[in-house]
Amino acid sequence: MPIGILGYGVYIPRYRIKGEEYARAWGSFAAAGVSEKSLPGYDEDVVTMAIEASHNALRRAQREGSELDAIYLATTSAPYEEKSAATTLAAALGAHEVRTADFGASTKAGTTALLAGLDRVRAEGPGPVLAVASDCPLAAPDSNLEHALGAGAAAFVLGEGDPVAVMEAAFSYARETLGERFRRQGEPYTRDLELRVTHFEEVLQTVIDGLLKRLGKTAADIDQVVLQQPDARRPVRGVAKFGFAREKMNLGHLVPLTGDTGAASTLLGLAAVLDQAQGSQRVVVASYGSGAGDALSLLTGEGLSARRGLAPTVADYLHNKSYVDYVTYLKLRRILSTAAG
Repeated sequence: MPIGILGYGVYIPRYRIKGEEYARAWGSFAAAGVSEKSLPGYDEDVVTMAIEASHNALRRAQREGSELDAIYLATTSAPYEEKSAATTLAAALGAHEVRTADFGASTKAGTTALLAGLDRVRAEGPGPVLAVASDCPLAAPDSNLEHALGAGAAAFVLGEGDPVAVMEAAFSYARETLGERFRRQGEPYTRDLELRVTHFEEVLQTVIDGLLKRLGKTAADIDQVVLQQPDARRPVRGVAKFGFAREKMNLGHLVPLTGDTGAASTLLGLAAVLDQAQGSQRVVVASYGSGAGDALSLLTGEGLSARRGLAPTVADYLHNKSYVDYVTYLKLRRILSTAAG
């Protein structure tokens, strides 16, 4: 039986802040091409967002949480340094006879969890496995890095059966990097060394070229592309450099309205593509983080359109929003709070 995505779901918090609020507070807004971004409510975090996205994915897959064989949760902003967020998610979904694992330390963690879930189904059959990426990274309020950071979650039920998308192939690459985004143990804020050096394009070029070679395809054979979205400028520049037509990234290009959702970035983009794609379309997803990248190719199924109405779409969440000012933003992100998160 075919192995792939049986159902998918997302969650994007309703709170938003516009770039002009940052400009009013700091005199500028450093997130290139981002007009507004999402942020969690005071009682929301990685786990609560993951729960909402997972429920939506299970609805589309027409499965129950108790049926899950494994749950993989990816994030760079887990609420605890030592306590499994995936296990808390499992309990919330009613899954107890289940393997759990947490993936993190890189914005690439979302695709890593998805690939691990598919590998689990291939190796140990038939699933279902839940792979979730949920993130709300935070940087120091006086750093340019903080301006782009948003929040959101995407979940995928993986297994054998009648998938809405089947993975064709994947390719990964890793190299050491210095000065890019990192967070030391015990530190609350993500930061970089502001060296203005990134291996974003180099690594994505490598994984995309490797994937296309493995598939025996060219960029012209790809219908939709989703790239890592740290801001709106780099993926737009990258998609042209990699040989894809600009319009092939439109469906999954969410960063202008959500900001940089970290480990959830590419999987939220994939969900947005699945919300609108037709059957038998080839989708390439390429993630980047900490000098490493994953690229994977998915072929959509003919039953995709029948599953969409079973849960809210990305567009539904984007339209359901409430704007806040900068001071309220600081309160909701607990930047003004001295209490533990």
